[in-house]
Amino acid sequence: MPERQFDVLPVRETVFLLTEKCNLDCVYCYEKHKNKSNKTLSAGFIKDKLREQMLADDGRQDLWITFFGGEPLLQFETLREVVDWFVATPWPEPAKKYRFMVDTNGTLLNDRMKQWFAEHHEHVVLGLSLDGTKDAHDRNRSNSYDKIARHFDFFRQYWPEQPVKMTIGRDTLDQTYEGVLHIHSLGLQADFDVVFEDVWGDADSERRAARVWAEQLDKLVSFYAMHPELPRPTALSRDLELLFAKPTPKKRTFCGAGKYITSFTPDGTEYPCFRFSPIVVREPLADVFSAPDVENEQCAQCAFERICTSCEGHNYAATGSCFNRTNYHCLFFKLSLLATAKLTLLDHPDYLGQAPEGQSKEEQLRRMRKLLAIRVVNDLCGSIVD
Repeated sequence: MPERQFDVLPVRETVFLLTEKCNLDCVYCYEKHKNKSNKTLSAGFIKDKLREQMLADDGRQDLWITFFGGEPLLQFETLREVVDWFVATPWPEPAKKYRFMVDTNGTLLNDRMKQWFAEHHEHVVLGLSLDGTKDAHDRNRSNSYDKIARHFDFFRQYWPEQPVKMTIGRDTLDQTYEGVLHIHSLGLQADFDVVFEDVWGDADSERRAARVWAEQLDKLVSFYAMHPELPRPTALSRDLELLFAKPTPKKRTFCGAGKYITSFTPDGTEYPCFRFSPIVVREPLADVFSAPDVENEQCAQCAFERICTSCEGHNYAATGSCFNRTNYHCLFFKLSLLATAKLTLLDHPDYLGQAPEGQSKEEQLRRMRKLLAIRVVNDLCGSIVD
């Protein structure tokens, strides 16, 4: 049966919050306490941690290193020093494979930075946040579209397969389809989803918003069905086979936070994920599994519990328990499952026909699981906003 990705992926990810400072004030930002500290992580501290992890006999074959903030390009010189040192270090064999990721709003890029990133683009990925159209992006992200527009060619040239991150909230929900098409028109890839937070208002407002989301997803299903060459974004490519995965132990995080993912804040403190740190919550949590053993019974009984993209950090900030799931995004997630089911059938019309001659038993079983999952999703989600 399918397993969650982090259970089978031989990766350790370390996130360094280089600074809490940020030059934007995005409307959906969950880092509610940023810009309160002038502390920054030193290059020496980061080097020590990376040396430990590269030499650790921990069963992890890959090391993913993420620079985050705040806005990490505010500390570009630290980032540059660490990467140059790391790449030049003769790590003993068998060395871990590695990649660097820098999550940026893109507004601080200049020619000197771009030259360095271009020289290092094979092992440093620059990830851009772009919320679709100029209007949607400016609403969400401090009128910053024009500051990043001049860099679109640069991102397309060096990281053409890295999707830009498109975050969708209440004010830009109705521009989802238009925004995704705009991103593709720039020659960039798009990955989009709604926020976890409670932004939808009362039950009637939430239902109206869900209908808008359903309409936007239907348009996008048609668009991607006509463009099979484009990578499918997260909201249209949920792993429906997880419906038949083994039961998930309650005390295990969905993403691997605290187990395969660690984060360091600018004062050098280690957290399971930055969403448990003081930049996000007033009562930081150093150990995910010491959180109260409480869960949302409604979510625990849901047929989609094993597939739901719950965030333990958000759960903790909202409920005080990592495992007490919030359900603010529930309707929107189920509609995303429905859209995934529709697009899967459009991408694979052969699923509805007779199994090809010579198809292996495992391939036949997977095809049957896919069809059964699609049927379950259609039965349970097909009329939730009617």
